[in-house]
Amino acid sequence: MTEPTLYGGWRRSHTMGIGALNTPQTFIVVSAALVNPLGVALGNLATLLLTLPITLTVIVLAVWQRHGMPLLSYVIGMARWRLAHTRGETSYRGHFLPVPEALDLPGLAAPTMLVRAQIGARSVGLVWNQRTGHMTGTLLLQPAGALLAAGSVVDTAVTSWGKTLEAMADEDPIAAASVTLQITPSSGHAVTQHVQGRRDANAPELAKATTDELVARAPRASAQLAAWFSLVIDPNRAGEPATNPAESAAIALGVLDGIDLGASGADVLRFATDSDIKRIVRGGYVPADMDAPADEIDGLLWHEVGPTYAEDGKEVYEHDGYYSLSYVLRAAPRHDVAYDVLLRLLSAGKFARRVTLAYRVLSTGESGALVERELNASDAREETRRRTRRTTTRRERVDAKRADKTAEEEALGAAMTQWSIYVTTTVTDPADIPAARREVEKAAKLAGGMRFRPAYGAQSAALALGLPLGINPLL
Repeated sequence: MTEPTLYGGWRRSHTMGIGALNTPQTFIVVSAALVNPLGVALGNLATLLLTLPITLTVIVLAVWQRHGMPLLSYVIGMARWRLAHTRGETSYRGHFLPVPEALDLPGLAAPTMLVRAQIGARSVGLVWNQRTGHMTGTLLLQPAGALLAAGSVVDTAVTSWGKTLEAMADEDPIAAASVTLQITPSSGHAVTQHVQGRRDANAPELAKATTDELVARAPRASAQLAAWFSLVIDPNRAGEPATNPAESAAIALGVLDGIDLGASGADVLRFATDSDIKRIVRGGYVPADMDAPADEIDGLLWHEVGPTYAEDGKEVYEHDGYYSLSYVLRAAPRHDVAYDVLLRLLSAGKFARRVTLAYRVLSTGESGALVERELNASDAREETRRRTRRTTTRRERVDAKRADKTAEEEALGAAMTQWSIYVTTTVTDPADIPAARREVEKAAKLAGGMRFRPAYGAQSAALALGLPLGINPLL
C-alpha cells in the first residue's frame, strides 16, 4: 500500500531578539530595563518608586503572550479600537454620510472602484484601489472533488498549484493572490428539482430507489459552493509602469490572462465580470442577495453593493441585519499534513462560511534577503543560548532545522510564499452567534492542528478581505 504524500515545512518568520523575543519585544525590554539605572544616575533612589513599577509592567506586557501575540500589542490594538469606537469610526451609515463619502464602501474597501474592461468580446470586472493603484482581477472556479480521486491525481494537482505559485514570483506586477471558498447551507430543494426533471421513467427499480434515497438525504447534507481566485496586480511594478487607469487595467488583464490553473484541481469557469463581482460583494454583506435576479444586481452602483448600515464590534460585525464572526490563523500545524487537511473547515455546517487562503509570493531578491535575515536571527538566538548556558528546547531545534532546510531549498531556486487563512461565518439571528462560534472553532480544531483566533477589533476588515476587493493583509 502506497503511503499518502504529506506536506509541511512551514514556519513562522522570526527576527533577531533575546531568546524567543522578536526585535520589537527585545527593544522594548532593553529600553525599559535601562530606565531604572538612568533614573538613579540622573536623580536619586526615590525615582525607583515611580519607574520600577512602570518598567516591570511594560516588560510583562511585552513578553507575555495572549492569542499568539505580545500582550502589549493586544492592549494597544484594543485601545485603538476603543478610541475609534468612542469617535464613532466603527459605525457606518451609508444614507447619512456626506458626499463623496456616501459613495464609498465601508472600512478598508472605501478607496475601491469597480472598472469594466474588455478582453476581445469578453467583459471583465476589475477592482481598482485608488489609494494604492492596485488592480484586482478574479477568476470564477469550479473545484473538482478529490476524495474519490487517485492519489497520483491529487499529488499532481498539489504540485501544479505549487508551480503556479512559484511562477508568480517571476511576474513582477503580481503583488498578492487569494483563493476563497464560500459554503452556504442548502435545503436540498434545488437537488430535488434537478433530479425530478431528469429522471427516466424506464430506469431500473434499483436505480430509482437509490436515487430517491440520495435525494432524501440531500437536505441534511447539501450546500451551495462558490469559489474564486483573486489576483492583486501592481501596475507600477511592470516593465513599463502605467500612467493612467486604462493602462493599469491593460496590464492587469495581461497578467490575469497568463495564469494557468488548469491542472491545480479546479476548473476555471470564466473571468469574473463586473456583475459577478457585484454579486459576490453584495452577497458578502447581504447574503440573501447572493441569488438575486441578474437585472437587480446589474442595476446596483458600486457603493450600493455594500451595507446600508454596519457596526464593527470587537468580535462581531453587524451589517444590514446579519452578524458575521471572522477568524484569523494563529498557528499552522506543527506536523506534516495530508492534502485534505482543510476538509472539515470546508465542509457544510449549519451556518454560512467563507474560507480565504491569502498568498504573497516573494520575488527572488526578497526571498534571498528574508532567508539571510532568518538565518542570522537563528544564529543570534543560538549564540544567546550558548552565552547564557540555556538548554535548547526541542521546538527551537526543530525550528532551526526548518530554517536551514528553507535556506537550502531557496538556494536551489525554490520560491518562498507567505500565507495565511481567514474564516468568516454569518448568521441572521444574534442568538445563533454562540453556536456559529462553536461550529467554526470545532472545525478549526479538526483541521490538522491549526489554531485560529477571532479578528479582535478588525471584524469588518476580515470580512472584506474574503471578498474580491484586493484587500490582502500580507501586503
